[in-house]
This record gives sequence, structure tokens and C-alpha cells, in this order.
Amino acid sequence: MQKSLFVLLSILLLPLGTLDVSALSPEDVPKASSKPYSKKGLVKYCSPRTVDLEVRGRDDQGQWISHAAGTILHEDGYILTCEHVTAPGESQQAILADGTAYPYKVLARAGGSYDTAILKIDPKGKLPAVRLGHSEKVAQGEPAIVIGNPAGRRHTVTYGIVDKPTCGGGTQIQVSRADIGPGNSGGPVFNNRGEQIAHVHVKIWTAHNISRHIRADHVRDAFAKVFSNEDRYAYAIGLTVDCQGDEARVIKVEPGSPAAAADIKKGDVITQLGPMKIDNGVHYALALMDQMGGTALKLALRRDGKIVEKQVQPRRQQR
Repeated sequence: MQKSLFVLLSILLLPLGTLDVSALSPEDVPKASSKPYSKKGLVKYCSPRTVDLEVRGRDDQGQWISHAAGTILHEDGYILTCEHVTAPGESQQAILADGTAYPYKVLARAGGSYDTAILKIDPKGKLPAVRLGHSEKVAQGEPAIVIGNPAGRRHTVTYGIVDKPTCGGGTQIQVSRADIGPGNSGGPVFNNRGEQIAHVHVKIWTAHNISRHIRADHVRDAFAKVFSNEDRYAYAIGLTVDCQGDEARVIKVEPGSPAAAADIKKGDVITQLGPMKIDNGVHYALALMDQMGGTALKLALRRDGKIVEKQVQPRRQQR
């Protein structure tokens, strides 16, 4: 993708408010809550879960730099952003709220209406991860907060209102009043409970302060239909896991598959895959991206209120 296209498609937030996130320590960050936060509490909770993306390159016009944003999907360094900001450069890095920068690699892309990509960094420790909200619970008129990286002005905050809970054929939400401009796609849209309800997609240039963003449930759909689809891999274990719910529940086991041979059953809930903690089906799909291969996989499952451990030997797929 050329630099001009990268810049045209990216979405940037204009600086209506900022936060000195470098001063935050873990004990300063409030825990997730089902109740609405104050504006200050909301920014304090959401900022450490947001990352700034920076890509540097060179073309026939000289050196260039592009900015974008994303969110931490899993404590081990998996990042959600837009597919259209994943054009490579000579260097690319994700910058955490405290200023720590890590090079990233692109693990997976889902284009079209999904406009979703997964990046991976290797952090020195565990990171605070976002909670994905559920799109059917998003209501017209509810407040929204967007955090992004305008022209390298890291973690800029702007506030808006959910104008349409569903649009774009059910794949997007529409937000008004949040002043969005070119350059910072992939940044999060949070509700006032700190749940990520969308990621920044596009500004409607023919309207004043109207923008559209990829709904969280459409992101989950990308995980269900694209990222966790075992046809992506050279090996398979024969499991289908629910990506729409709040736990990694097995919804199908292929007869005669390695998973069936390991006595994994429909209704089991996966809580760990290899060294990776699994809280939901999205996490399970992330684990597959790094771990699916010829090596045996160790899984921890919750079954009838007890944790059981299984080992599954992936089978090479016949193409």
C-alpha cells in the first residue's frame, strides 16, 4: 500500500483533551466496573489499554512517517487495529501509554467490511487488556470516548455520542460530536463503563463531526469466520469455539479429529492453551495464531465445575 493511500485512509483524532499517562502506576489504574466511570476515571482506565502505532518509511519523495492506534486484546501483547493501517515501512512500532515502544509484527488481517488486523509485540511483562463490549447493548445517545494518536500526539482523548448503534449493514456504529480527522484509524471507541464497543474506521466528510467505526460484534465475527478458521493453518485439531460470548466455550468437535481423540467435548470451556491464559473465544483464536503447528497443544478445560487438562496432537491438513 502506498504512503498516500495509508495517510488517506487513516483516522486521526483532533486534540480535545490529553492525559499524562506516563505518571500512571498499576495501583492508580481502576479495575473494570459494570457501573459508569467519571470522565477522569474512564480515561485512567482506558488509556493503559490503548497503544499508539508508528510506521516510518522512505519513498521517491523522501522519508515519511504515519501514525495510527490500537488496543491491547490480550495481556501477552496481542493488539487490535484496522487492516488498512498495516502497510509496512522500514520500521514499525507500538508505543504503550507509559512511552515504552516495541516493534510489532502483523499476525492476521481481515479486510473488507471487517477492516480488522491483529498485531503482536513481545512485552517484558503482562499488559492490561481491553474488555470488548456487546453491540446489542449499545444505545443511541450514550456517551463514547475515543483515544488516538493524532500526528504523533499520543493518547489524545475526545468525547462523542453514539448517533446510530448500527449502520453500514450492521457492521458499524455511528458517532457524532467526536472530532475525528485523517490519520488515526484503529483507535478504540469506549463506552462509559470502559468496554471497547468499536474501533475507529472512517470520518463522514460530508457531515460535521460524524464518523463510523467497526462494531465489537463484527470484530468477533471476524474472529469466528476468519481468524479461528482452521483452514488458515497447515495443521488442525477439529475444534470450533464460540467467539461471540464471554468465555471460550467449545461449540463443535469434528468427529474423528485430534480434539475428539483427546476427549474434548462440546460444552467444555477452554481456560488455557499452552502458556496462554484464555478468557474468551477471541483469546483462543489469538492463541491459535502463534501456536497452531505440528507440536502437541496442552489445554486446560472447565468441565462440570472442574478443571481438566488435555493434550491434542494437531494433524496436518490434506490440501
